[in-house]
Amino acid sequence: MIERPTLQALALLLAVVDHGTMTAAAEAEGIAQPAISIHVRNLERFYGVPLMERSGRRVRPTATGELVAAYARRIAGLVNDLGHAVEDLEGLRTGRLVVGASATVAETWLPGMLGRFRQAYSAIEMEVRIGNSEQILHEVRERGLGFGIVGRPDPGPELVARRLFSDELELFAAAGSSLLARQPLQLNDLTDETFVLRETGSATREYMLRCLAAHDMNPVKTIQLGSNEAVKRAVAAGLGVGILSAQTLDVDVRAGDVVILQCAGWECRRHFWLVQCRDRVLSRAEQAFLDLC
Repeated sequence: MIERPTLQALALLLAVVDHGTMTAAAEAEGIAQPAISIHVRNLERFYGVPLMERSGRRVRPTATGELVAAYARRIAGLVNDLGHAVEDLEGLRTGRLVVGASATVAETWLPGMLGRFRQAYSAIEMEVRIGNSEQILHEVRERGLGFGIVGRPDPGPELVARRLFSDELELFAAAGSSLLARQPLQLNDLTDETFVLRETGSATREYMLRCLAAHDMNPVKTIQLGSNEAVKRAVAAGLGVGILSAQTLDVDVRAGDVVILQCAGWECRRHFWLVQCRDRVLSRAEQAFLDLC
């Protein structure tokens, strides 16, 4: 008798698709590699077609495998929704809140909101998943997160976005930079400077490049780093000029590590957005958090 697909088998298939090898999937899921192979073969026997193509150690889904994986993601999302619904039967006396946030949100606005939520609902467990805006949007689309708070909305039709708050992006340099003696600056004074940027996928990077382009400026010399903290430390060490959220810079400016540059005509305002799947039903804990927002 051919075994029908189980939730575990579908979850393990997703792990293989996401990680690209049986070994990596096994490590991520905490299960022996032969067990994953057995579950994938059972799925292939049930559907009567190969689901994965193997090339050395790497594996990738076939066209049918992509289809099964897409449905598996939807099923996983429904299982999560069911868990939230069961928690809701207990009101807000139990449950779990997972918030996806871009790095800038997590470093500035979010801690205060989580503190307010903790005061109101002390029994709810909380988790924050931090990534750049592109990573958080991907998790929301794949239903790994109920919602995310990011630096740019998603243009896709499956998501809905609501603007939460705004902030300014500021130019800054090391406290000992020679640029400070030349203030107020013109943007063309920075033409030969190295710009320390966030990584591709970061909304901060996207907005700062857009604002520079509006002034006909395209940085020629750049350094790319994967977090706001790394950008600040590099700038403080004299490696170049940075552009980050004003709220992110507050502590470092007060500590005297970096200085915000006075630059004529510079203005770069950006918004932060709450995004969720259009058809996603929020848990009571998630809705209570959004009500605080």
